[in-house]
Amino acid sequence: SRVAAGSTARGAIPAGQQWAGSPARRAGRSRVSWPSTRPLRSRSWALAYGITSTLLGLLRAVAALPELAIVAGGVTGAASLAEATGGALLMVAPATVAYLVTYAVLVVVGVRLLGIGMVEGFHPVHSRAGWQVWATERLMGMARTGLFPLYSSRLTAAWLRVLGARIGRDVEASTVIALPKMTTVADGAFLADDTMVGTYELSGGWMHVAPSRVGKQAFLGNSGMTAPGRSVPDRGLVGV
Repeated sequence: SRVAAGSTARGAIPAGQQWAGSPARRAGRSRVSWPSTRPLRSRSWALAYGITSTLLGLLRAVAALPELAIVAGGVTGAASLAEATGGALLMVAPATVAYLVTYAVLVVVGVRLLGIGMVEGFHPVHSRAGWQVWATERLMGMARTGLFPLYSSRLTAAWLRVLGARIGRDVEASTVIALPKMTTVADGAFLADDTMVGTYELSGGWMHVAPSRVGKQAFLGNSGMTAPGRSVPDRGLVGV
């Protein structure tokens, strides 16, 4: 059985059915045929997820190293506290730019490397493919916070292109989280605040990944989601 995202289910859902809405009602059979067997769990991959979480948590610290070096350069050789403070203040602007650029480069490199060999389908969560998809989405979420000046601006569409998404002309995007390798946004589309495109679904130890598309001049409203393998039609509206 399947309960759609954002639904409120009360009671048991019969096998083989799909329910959606709030409160949830029957919406036909489930469109996604998940594998019937549960994949094996792996201690090695569980450890890999834990180590990756730690490394991602250190990403901002690594990005701050050039920033600290620039500030340190501003105070080197200062003869007094006032002189050191003035030198440090002069370095704040270039140090901030250095941090943002370094962080952006680390995110782009990470997302691009994780996209190598990423394919659609059903993958065990405890597998290389599952780990790649999960780590990519974590990086995208971190970037939305750490690189917020790139979001909700004219730079957002270009930023998504650099990450590997297929973005058309005149696309406007806000604080979107996407799986770039699986994302296509056609000309003139609009992605509002907190939207998700082409991200993964989980069920029974499996991860489902597939390309998603937002059509020409389509509008994906606030907190709207385009699930794996789904598309918003041309000039379509998802209002939330």
